[in-house]
Amino acid sequence: MNLFWPKAKLFLIMFILWLLFSLRFDLQTIITGFVISFFVAWFTSDILHDKKGSRFKGIPFHRLIVYFFVLFIEIFKAAFVYSINLFKRNYEPVVFKLNLEKLDPVKVAIVANSITLTPGTISVEMVDQVIYVMVLADPMTPHEELERPIRERFEKLLLIKEDES
Repeated sequence: MNLFWPKAKLFLIMFILWLLFSLRFDLQTIITGFVISFFVAWFTSDILHDKKGSRFKGIPFHRLIVYFFVLFIEIFKAAFVYSINLFKRNYEPVVFKLNLEKLDPVKVAIVANSITLTPGTISVEMVDQVIYVMVLADPMTPHEELERPIRERFEKLLLIKEDES
């Protein structure tokens, strides 16, 4: 498969978004957007595409709406719990490994970013479909118990059944 067209489409989408978000159409803004969009599209399209085609299988729009709604709720809920835990001082940072082998690499990156957006949790590193997560928790808590909220709230929403895609 020729990788020119996926890179060109990614460039075009990014450049249009640049113009829409900046809402400035002077020469400097247009050139800056063009250059940044070109280099980002050129160097990152291999993440989304390989010689066989697209690595990203897509997410139905209704799932994205639900996902963002759940993420929004989780951010506020975690902020409240995190602030209480800071005052109690019963918890300390714990790092655990979360394997998301059922998701494609783009969806794993979405989960990793969602983890980092949630107060009290940080995605330390992402290797293939494994995310190393640091969370403020009781050090005696089993890792399966630390994984459960992430799997139930984020991974579950991104898993797509064959009949749904």
